Amino acid sequence: MHFVGVDQSLNHTGLCILHDDGSLMALELIEPRKRSGCQRLAYIRETLKDYLGACSATVGVLEGYSFQSVNRKFDLGEVGAVVKLALYDASDEVYIAAPKQLKKFVCGRGSATKQDLMHAIHARWDLDIRNDNLADAYGLAQIARSIYRPRSPRRHELEVVLEITRPARVKEPTCRKSLA
Repeated sequence: MHFVGVDQSLNHTGLCILHDDGSLMALELIEPRKRSGCQRLAYIRETLKDYLGACSATVGVLEGYSFQSVNRKFDLGEVGAVVKLALYDASDEVYIAAPKQLKKFVCGRGSATKQDLMHAIHARWDLDIRNDNLADAYGLAQIARSIYRPRSPRRHELEVVLEITRPARVKEPTCRKSLA
């Protein structure tokens, strides 16, 4: 059983895969370098498939879109779709966490900075991550783990899990494979 977090980006996609016990299986940056267009999307897809093929992911969580992004909305939508489909192919369930939900889960408040997030990860899980894309991916993987195995007595973590999985808000996970 594995839990996946992906912080999708055109140039620096963060990927984290956790074992059931919370230990790291992978913490990687997917960087398409000088590729663009379809070559960039294919590179991200294939690299994700390679990593995800090595595990049986139970829950995957990707970060929702940042609506403050300027000029690249269509490109970001394309990479988001590639990531969502790769997670769908490799996971039983896929959820989306808004950026503020990720920050609230890790730091206790949705207004936290990237630096706050990295410091909170170090304090909570004793892991020193110095890249914000990897920190986001790690936090998303911890959300995935908490969705499947809720253990935390921390109210803000439980609130985020409920927000993401609440039936009144979303009838199903963003993507769930048919059992039929």
